[in-house]
Amino acid sequence: MVILKSDVDVEGVREAARIASQALRVAKDLIREGVSAKDIDDAVRDFIISQGARPSFLGYEVEDKIYRYSTCVSINNEIVHGLPLHSKVLKAPMLIKVDVGVYKDGYHADTAWTFALGNVPEKARKLMMATKEALYRALDVIRPGRKISDVTFTIDRVARRYGFYPAENLTGHGVGLELHEDPVIPNNPKDLDKDGRIRRGMILAIEPMINESTERIVTLHDGWTVVTADGGWSAHYEHTIFVSADGVEILTEDVDG
Repeated sequence: MVILKSDVDVEGVREAARIASQALRVAKDLIREGVSAKDIDDAVRDFIISQGARPSFLGYEVEDKIYRYSTCVSINNEIVHGLPLHSKVLKAPMLIKVDVGVYKDGYHADTAWTFALGNVPEKARKLMMATKEALYRALDVIRPGRKISDVTFTIDRVARRYGFYPAENLTGHGVGLELHEDPVIPNNPKDLDKDGRIRRGMILAIEPMINESTERIVTLHDGWTVVTADGGWSAHYEHTIFVSADGVEILTEDVDG
């Protein structure tokens, strides 16, 4: 069931989104050789708690699994849900994807960004550019009355124009009162099961996950980490947005600036 948000709800999510964006900046400032993913996770967790909030991901339960970390830190061919382990040490060249959720006063926000460490291959730079463009092009088409599939097909078109592939079975989603709400927003048209209209009052997490050389994915034995099936690299960008009468208000921040 889609939960349409009131003005009070929007302000609550806006505050969670502010903290989540600042938490991503904390992560960004730590990205350098020798830093572990656990270092990033610890710093982000401490920052979120210092803001009177808590990490949405910490203790998140799905299919009898409980997530034990505050962030997801995914490296290179890891698409999403990468565990922020002490053994995962940053070393150039790398693409590092940091995914953060924040819960404050009854409201969730969700955001993710891709960072390049060192002199990554030109194709990886192009992949980052394409994925970020897919995010903003998707936001451009969102307004009341449009279809969920309009978002999906926009992400797909941008990815394939650059010669890349939207990951299968990985989606955006509603967010706000819960971390994951309806509607489901596929990145790959193959995953469009049922369509629906975008409505004023929706708060959505739009998150293209685009792969270098295949749409196929594999989940590792840890039960969380999703990787590309062929070892190619992947990029991931995500904003939490509010659908107003006029279009889209982006609640999280672009952290490249």
